[in-house]
Amino acid sequence: MLLSRIVNYLYGTVCIRIRGTFPERLINLCVSRQIYLWDICKQDDVLFARMYLADFFRIRPLVKMSKTQVKVVEYTGLPFVMKKIKRRKMLVIGAVLFLLGLHVLSSYVWFIELKGVKMLSKERILEVAEDHGLKPGVLKKTIDTKQIEDAILFSLPEVAWVEIGFTGTRAEIEIVEKTLPKTEDKTPAHIVAMKDGVITEIITIAGQPAVKKGDTVKKGDLLIRGFATPSKTEPPGEPPTITVPGQLIRAKGLVKARVWYEGYGEAGLMRELRTRTGRRDMAVDLLVGPYRINVKRVAANPFPLYCTETIHKKMPWRNSGLTVESIITVYHELTRNWQQISLEEARDEAKTKALQAVERLIPETATILTRNIEVLQTAEPDLVRVKISVETIEEIGQSLNITQE
Repeated sequence: MLLSRIVNYLYGTVCIRIRGTFPERLINLCVSRQIYLWDICKQDDVLFARMYLADFFRIRPLVKMSKTQVKVVEYTGLPFVMKKIKRRKMLVIGAVLFLLGLHVLSSYVWFIELKGVKMLSKERILEVAEDHGLKPGVLKKTIDTKQIEDAILFSLPEVAWVEIGFTGTRAEIEIVEKTLPKTEDKTPAHIVAMKDGVITEIITIAGQPAVKKGDTVKKGDLLIRGFATPSKTEPPGEPPTITVPGQLIRAKGLVKARVWYEGYGEAGLMRELRTRTGRRDMAVDLLVGPYRINVKRVAANPFPLYCTETIHKKMPWRNSGLTVESIITVYHELTRNWQQISLEEARDEAKTKALQAVERLIPETATILTRNIEVLQTAEPDLVRVKISVETIEEIGQSLNITQE
């Protein structure tokens, strides 16, 4: 069945309408001349049949012999498609040039992607690659990947392994960085408070504690001094270590404190509503490789009040990796209205804003103890203000290098 449809499409078929006193005579004459007809049906005094396009030109003498009238009512198949294409030569030429252009563009590198880069500067890697011939707009077959890999390894000692590959028009530089041992900072330093609070716990690993549990400290106050204390015991088999009192060291320890935060939020009883009017305008751009082609522009400010919506549609070209992307920016006209909300809704909105403000100040490692919400009195009757106070326990110590004069 499928094979028959394919053959019919390639050869082209026509559906004919046969009128006359005895339209069956034409059918009999066609059968006697081995002209294949199918889908024969009769409606009133009219016969309909389907046949190949080449056979249609053979039935002209048979039509005269049968004294019938024949008219083509439908035609399908490749020959008719080709006939339409011949009438639109410029359209065909444009499509061929477009496909040819895409094929040519797919032979170049338009994008460079770095993989596995964590600590290294991406700009340094791309700079080395560009100096040795790998950059957007370069023909792929002219790129010596081995030479570029060797150059990256030589120029960047932090790289342990590198490989360059191609996916369509995208060059991929895969990097494996060397794992360097972490060096401990031994610069003499104190531990000071990074914020105000009340000390709840202090554990000194190295240095001398300067505060105790229950003390109130301000930002910048000394918590653990960077001075060594004399050693009282030595590990078995080790010679005694003589530590000079007051010797500068890097203080180490953990200092936790109770810290308080405050956040404020406001909300009006009149809420602004912006709704779309239904009017819109759009700008259309095509992105072919690194080239952006503007198809349709809009005015700088198409409406007094508007919002934008961007729609991206990517159309990959075969397996070349070249992507033709359409970027449609839709400008929606907006109208501004005001809606009065209840006092409870305004309080909830102000509370949400205050909570967001205070959460930006609290570190993720902090433990929240209490949260207090207070509605403040304002001079403006249409304004609601909320204050949120939060108490936490968190680590407040930070190292401060000791400057020696």
